[in-house]
Amino acid sequence: MKMICPLFSRILACACFVAGFVPTVSLADPDKSRLEIGITIRLAEEWKASLTTTQRPFFQAMIEQPEFHLNDGIPYNRLIEMFDNKELDCVVLRVPAPLEGVITANEHVTFDLILYIRRGDNPEVRDSLLIGHLANLPPVSVPYDSRIEFYGMRSLEQGEKLLLEGRIDGLIAHDGRYKDEQGLIAAPIPPIVHVRLGLLCHDTDYARFLLGQFDQRVQTIRSAGGREGAISEPVESHSPVL
Repeated sequence: MKMICPLFSRILACACFVAGFVPTVSLADPDKSRLEIGITIRLAEEWKASLTTTQRPFFQAMIEQPEFHLNDGIPYNRLIEMFDNKELDCVVLRVPAPLEGVITANEHVTFDLILYIRRGDNPEVRDSLLIGHLANLPPVSVPYDSRIEFYGMRSLEQGEKLLLEGRIDGLIAHDGRYKDEQGLIAAPIPPIVHVRLGLLCHDTDYARFLLGQFDQRVQTIRSAGGREGAISEPVESHSPVL
């Protein structure tokens, strides 16, 4: 019997492989010339522009590697299902403990998730708070004494609109996401979650080779100081039909 369960009750996205789950090593198509990569994040220009110079090399290397075909914006549960069924060769998830049949790139990227509020608002004086978060991720703990409810959103863009309109009281997103939005500020509390994301693949010789190339590419970009401009688009990036 095999199972995959979410372990991401306090983090951006992750996978937990419970006892008894042993993924097979080889993929159905050993002659494929590229790897299908899945990621919950939708790689929109606004999101990419919010990355720091420390975060940028990981995603830039992944986007620019020609053998990687990116499938972005996949809901978390669907992402795990597709990886389990070998519809995806690799996924970007929280770096877990070593798993049999799964390999991980050495390079990773870290994010702090914080709570954004409207400028001038004070959540501490409210009896209840409605906090927006991406619907495909579990709620996290917010350190306020108020009664807290979570509102699942389709996208951060939807959450930003709701927060600015006063329809929700807070929005969970990564630090720096709304650095240029004058109507929003970070709540005066510590980061809610610190997460380390990595690139996990089914264990094949081809995947091992490409992950080695990926690590080298990240290191090269990092040593060159990264590029301050927008990250280039992949040649054929698209989201799969779900």
